[in-house]
Amino acid sequence: MAALYDPDEAALLVQPWDEAFRTQRDLGLRVPINFLTVATASLRAACFGNNQYEDAAFGKCFSNLLASPFRSFIVDVYWDASRSVWSLCPVEVPLSAAAVPEAVSSNSSSSLSTSLGAASMGRRGMWESNGVLPTSLPGGIALEVQPRQDGSVSGSASTSVSSSTLSIGSSSISITAASSSTSVVSPPTAQFDNQNNSSALIEIGNYNCTSTMTLDFLASIFNSFLEVTDTTTEATITYLTLNIHAAASYSAPDAPAQQPGPNQTPGPLNLISNIMKGNLSDNMYTPNKLRDDRGDLGGSWHDVAWDILPASGYYQTSTDSENNLITQDGWPTEAYMEFIKKFRLIASFGSIDPQMANYNTTTDLDTIFAPGTIQNFHSSTFSSSGDITSGCLFSPSTPSLTATTNSSWALSIPPALNLGLNPNTTTPIPSVTNLTSCGVSSFLNTTLSNTTADQHPLPYVAFAHSTFWTWAPGSPANTSDSKPGATAERCAAMHTSPSPGRWRTIDCTLRRLAACQSPTNPYHWELSSTPGTYYRTSCPRNTTFSVPHTALENSHLLSALRSHP
Repeated sequence: MAALYDPDEAALLVQPWDEAFRTQRDLGLRVPINFLTVATASLRAACFGNNQYEDAAFGKCFSNLLASPFRSFIVDVYWDASRSVWSLCPVEVPLSAAAVPEAVSSNSSSSLSTSLGAASMGRRGMWESNGVLPTSLPGGIALEVQPRQDGSVSGSASTSVSSSTLSIGSSSISITAASSSTSVVSPPTAQFDNQNNSSALIEIGNYNCTSTMTLDFLASIFNSFLEVTDTTTEATITYLTLNIHAAASYSAPDAPAQQPGPNQTPGPLNLISNIMKGNLSDNMYTPNKLRDDRGDLGGSWHDVAWDILPASGYYQTSTDSENNLITQDGWPTEAYMEFIKKFRLIASFGSIDPQMANYNTTTDLDTIFAPGTIQNFHSSTFSSSGDITSGCLFSPSTPSLTATTNSSWALSIPPALNLGLNPNTTTPIPSVTNLTSCGVSSFLNTTLSNTTADQHPLPYVAFAHSTFWTWAPGSPANTSDSKPGATAERCAAMHTSPSPGRWRTIDCTLRRLAACQSPTNPYHWELSSTPGTYYRTSCPRNTTFSVPHTALENSHLLSALRSHP
């Protein structure tokens, strides 16, 4: 069976982008994940802007976004009380949509079989207030010098679509009777998408949905992505933020959703965490794991090789009554998650609509982070040219981590963009690039160029590429000299123009000023007093020859370079 993760060629990273993004990932491996900027997208905007909720189109859209590469997604999930299923469609899909053979093209013989098993990768309680774990420093506190440094629910589901039937596996979806109503409902219109040979597309008010567009299906696509990218060179961390809604009734699909009745609220067998654990438990970093790790740094994040110890200056530590090193605000590094523990997914709740107030998330919060944990929205304003006029977390006069420069989980929405269908993906979008340089992740909350990512991926590729902060366009350059001791194109240098703050490959024997960083304050940079080669550098006292590890560190180095006499 073909992998469900199936991006278009246009969405895939090619050289030098592939090597460039891998280099950027590696630079941030020792930084706590909450300080890394990532491209973020709303699936509603990027995949469902035309109100089409169809399997093949969504599979292509989600695949293209993952490949682009977006790393964080806002997912709107709807409780379909009529079917007792967590759906991606904003309106209930009638039970009759589960079997509509007359809607299927007679010459179609394709089938879609989705197995939602656990991922193949193996692996080996402290502070809580309303389920929310602290994600950033207390206000007004600057960091001091610090040393660097489950049982799961298994499940599977099978969705099969052929030329004559559409069936939903009972192991995943529990069918219940729809709520009683005296309204007379016209039969939904069943349409078959002949272009993609997908399942029956049901027209329900302003929406077109297939019955298999569920959270299970999204999880299966992501599981396929994990399997395809299960290598040290391709592995990355992804974040899913789940906004919880009630689906509108199919008898009034364009009216506001109503609160599910007393017997229609999701019960213990319909928890969102069951879906996530059933498909992705081996890959998930959970609130329970974070609490355990924070409570014993010596047995978790600091119990690693010296070269992947967490970078100093990003979180506070102290000792408990048993003399264990602990933290209240720290997060793991990407190196620890990906390469030590093989965790590649963090899931969190976003908003929960009032209609779903009776949904009990207590059990979910062992697996899924509470609302507000991995997102810290910032209000930003922009000039017509894309410069940030307010909301930037970079301050050249404050080269330290304080309440006003703390970029932990920072997220902001750039202004509306008109990129066309075939933008130049090597030309950065100013507003997105400037947000990244300010230490803020860019959140795409609109449909780009009036098209979704499955139809035209390039506008979305251009957005994701604009969150890149390291190499200049066209870099890094390839070198064909593999001889021992070769120096050509083996080192990197920052320039103030063109492409201010971006890097280019150079010969390591060229004489340049050295970039020198404080080992205890990641935003404090100085330059050497005299030029030297890569092999002979001389940094000022209390600094070491280094390289920026985050976009905000890079901005502080560029500031030091610009102010150097």
